[in-house]
Amino acid sequence: MKRTGVLKIIHDTAFPVNKLVIHPNTGFDLGFMQLKYVPQLCINSGVEEFKTGCSEVFCNVDLMLLNECGADKLEMSQKLWLKIGMPDKALLVFDEETNRLLIAC
Repeated sequence: MKRTGVLKIIHDTAFPVNKLVIHPNTGFDLGFMQLKYVPQLCINSGVEEFKTGCSEVFCNVDLMLLNECGADKLEMSQKLWLKIGMPDKALLVFDEETNRLLIAC
């Protein structure tokens, strides 16, 4: 599994709930080198629970790697931000084998 460093969360009412945006350098930390990925998103579970495969999938998410997103930032919809408990910061954990992404707060 690969993970990012701590990312500052930017939430936007114009974003759809199934869209996340990170900087390409942050995507590289996860092993991503293309513009768009579609992993299954897991929320509101711990990293250990995620590692064992016990966390539930919230939705398929469009993860975009865009230079317009600042380094060490994670952009998401306000609705998703509310659903994960309104944190200021989070990190992303990606499981390549299952194509699942966790927002760990």
